Amino acid sequence: MTTSDLSALADATATAAGGAVAVMDPRGYVVAYSSVPGQPIDDVRRDGILGKQVPAEYMVHHIDPDFRRSSTVHAVDIPGVLPRLAIAVSSDGDYLGSIWSIASGVGPGPPDPRSVAALTRAAAAAVPLLARHHRDGADNPRVRALLTDPEVVTAPGARYLVLAARVDSPQPQALLVQLAGLLELTFGTATDSGCLVEDGRVLLVLESEDTLAFAAEAEEVRRRASAAFGVSVTCAIGGPQDRPSAARSHADWTLDVIEDGSQTTTFECSRVPITLRRARDALSDVALALPAVERLLACDASEGTEYAATVLALLTHESNVAAAAASLYLHPNTFRYRLRRTKELFGLDLDDADTRLLVWLSLRLRTAR
Repeated sequence: MTTSDLSALADATATAAGGAVAVMDPRGYVVAYSSVPGQPIDDVRRDGILGKQVPAEYMVHHIDPDFRRSSTVHAVDIPGVLPRLAIAVSSDGDYLGSIWSIASGVGPGPPDPRSVAALTRAAAAAVPLLARHHRDGADNPRVRALLTDPEVVTAPGARYLVLAARVDSPQPQALLVQLAGLLELTFGTATDSGCLVEDGRVLLVLESEDTLAFAAEAEEVRRRASAAFGVSVTCAIGGPQDRPSAARSHADWTLDVIEDGSQTTTFECSRVPITLRRARDALSDVALALPAVERLLACDASEGTEYAATVLALLTHESNVAAAAASLYLHPNTFRYRLRRTKELFGLDLDDADTRLLVWLSLRLRTAR
């Protein structure tokens, strides 16, 4: 078994390095730890082992990009806890986890060469073990079912929230895995909770209907992740819903309409732009506009005129010519002249209510792209 092999590696490394050892996966979960008697430990190690994951306040040291890209042993000295030696475990650029050893002798000088050598050997030996652990535990069937299956069985009366997040990076996959780890460290103890990295985003589901409290905690994670990664992180929340897959859809739709790096946003706060986007997508294959509108738009495109903006301004301001003209910085007489020309050139009649509605939809949804 991989876990027992990693535990044996942790014991051997702790003996050679002279300090208690813990092996972490990329998300900060403790996958193995040493049990050599008599070696000093502290509360961070105890909490990490009991909780099976790095305490959230220390996670920043595990997701440091410089550490993850390095192949050398690092000394980590945090006030209030025992110092550590740490080394990342990677294979062909793929970060698999890390090995940490308590090292009471770490100080201003270089660490003990024997401890450094022991950790370096351990990192090499851990590559196939952590790679196998990653393959075996990469996907949680329950979390995937909650997020994708509308018929998944849930507890009677249960309500679910889903967070969708993306990172603004040309190669986001490693950062998404790290973000998933931060989210699971924060919310992993909630009922029916977990993360999935899919389609260029992180999805977190949990059983809860307290949107405000969840959004506040998620925003704190977003800020910490943005600072640690050095890139924008954007989060959106859907739900609460009886069906977690419906909450996932709402979170996805919200993420699609908000700007990168903005504060954590909920579906309810974004309902209007979401509705416009969904309407545009649903009608994209339908010849929605009247022929007169198509001719008007073709004229604007070929001649550089602004008939579409004129008509849309009138409809947006509910036929208030003064307000519509002001919105385009036009004199009302100039505005009225343009309106007359739309009827003369394109046969566009804005006196009929249904026609006004159809024209507004066609022009408004085009500008929402």
